[in-house]
Amino acid sequence: MAKLKEYKYIILIGLVILGFSFYWYEWRPTKIKERCSADARFDTRVLSLNDEEYQKFINTYYEDCLMRFGLK
Repeated sequence: MAKLKEYKYIILIGLVILGFSFYWYEWRPTKIKERCSADARFDTRVLSLNDEEYQKFINTYYEDCLMRFGLK
């Protein structure tokens, strides 16, 4: 128990670093991808394009959205 009290700040800093790493590399990119995907589908519903142009527009919008949020 004495060792745990001795290293509690090191353990706390380690947990904070692990939590931040999980957020930055797992949670944040997943949420950004979900948002960009939803935005691309929502914003392109009003367009009257054929399937090929529609898919190209969605892909371009999605890639631009990812770039805007710093994922590509």
